Amino acid sequence: MAVKNNLKKDFSILITGTGFSGICVGIQLKKAGIHNFKILEKANDVGGTWRDNTYPGAACDVKSNLYSFSFEPNPNWSREFSAQKEILDYIRHCVKKYDLEKHIVFNWEVATSIFHEDKAMWEVINTRKEKLFANVIVPGNGPLHIPSLPDIDGIRDFKGEVFHSAKWNHDYDLDGKNVCVIGTGASAIQFVPEIQPKAKNLYLMQRTAPWVLPKPDGEFTSLQHTLFEKIPFVQKLNRDFIYYFNEAQVVGFMYEDRILKLGEAIGTRYMKKIIKDPTLRKKLTPTYRLGCKRVLMSNNYYQSLAKPNVDVVTDGIVKFTKDAVITGDGKQRKIDALILGTGFHVADSFLFYDVHGRDDVQMKNAFKDGPQAYYGSAIHGFPNMFMMLGPNTGLGHNSMVYMIESQTNYVVDAIQKMMANNIRTVEVKEEVQEKFNEEIQRKLINTIWDSGCKSWYLSANGKNHTVWPGFTTEFRKRTKTFNMNDYIVEKEIVKKREAELV
Repeated sequence: MAVKNNLKKDFSILITGTGFSGICVGIQLKKAGIHNFKILEKANDVGGTWRDNTYPGAACDVKSNLYSFSFEPNPNWSREFSAQKEILDYIRHCVKKYDLEKHIVFNWEVATSIFHEDKAMWEVINTRKEKLFANVIVPGNGPLHIPSLPDIDGIRDFKGEVFHSAKWNHDYDLDGKNVCVIGTGASAIQFVPEIQPKAKNLYLMQRTAPWVLPKPDGEFTSLQHTLFEKIPFVQKLNRDFIYYFNEAQVVGFMYEDRILKLGEAIGTRYMKKIIKDPTLRKKLTPTYRLGCKRVLMSNNYYQSLAKPNVDVVTDGIVKFTKDAVITGDGKQRKIDALILGTGFHVADSFLFYDVHGRDDVQMKNAFKDGPQAYYGSAIHGFPNMFMMLGPNTGLGHNSMVYMIESQTNYVVDAIQKMMANNIRTVEVKEEVQEKFNEEIQRKLINTIWDSGCKSWYLSANGKNHTVWPGFTTEFRKRTKTFNMNDYIVEKEIVKKREAELV
């Protein structure tokens, strides 16, 4: 990205979060010659969701060579699918290599953001009431950091240990305990096999059986490490192969769902190979099309469920008592610990942000029919704000890092153009945003995500405000440059010096 020499030096940017999004924006700003920015981090370390989610077995479900920045390949990944700690170390490496730590303000949790129209500035306030000001804000919180907690009768009366998978209590010893797990999503299928050998009894509360496919995982050999390091093109070829293989799945999700029957056949055959008990097999058989919910991969989940100390419960939870869970079949099961694998607030995450835009409109009140943005970034009514991984940027098939890099290109280009052209504010036009989102919702009709299942992709009104409906190559192409014609642009009023008026 070319550096422009006429950039305003006093132009400031505040980025929120030090996950992949915040780190990517910071790196690309520096590459563009822009250094007047801060990254606000609520914790005392970087990493975002890869710092917070330390549950046993935590790992990525996208292969390592793709789940990393294209401009910063890592030839030393230990295996095809990296574990949490290795990904966190990679983020720390990027922070160090690109000298970002001096831009990060740790232990600074954003509570409120307010746009002051008279000054064309954002005021950002933390939980200690401290304030910072900037021309542009870039919320990079991401959608996977607000745990979704179930509201079940009696859950607050339970006297045993309770924690969410994202806030794992490593000090609590599960050995010999009766453990209840709620949820069978991406986190649960990773930690359940890890805790199953420790528990006396493990009661897995399943509302919907997920599609689980075998995970094509394995350790990289020393030869592969050498090739990746000495001949980087080899690693790039591997990355490209993974990317296009994953990208091809969109055809099945959007255009020809008969293709998905192959995946369903693989999943069904895999389950039958491991689960011999017909009653358990029936419980674990999905009743919806592959892809309608997130497709999961594991080489030990079904194996753990087949163990004698595991009971997959599908009758639903009626209530909790101080030491037990009561289910719809009338059974009362004594438990010592309750682990919530209930995911995060994704489609409704905007409800948790206290952001005030133009005319003091609050983000949680700005959306009449669910959250929407322009390329998941700009929102009408919120000038000079560029969100990362906002509405309809999620994927069910490929790497979110690819989407992050695409959005970053768009955001950095916008900031460069604002600085170079003395622009005070940019705000996406309402009609542009509405037309774009009408296109998004139209494309989602008759896709696999619209096939009838209830998933975290959907908001309370049943609309999909999470998934990008198409190829990621199209998203990359459409976010390559920032188009001023899509925005309400207000330039700075430059007062003439008195001498010039004489």
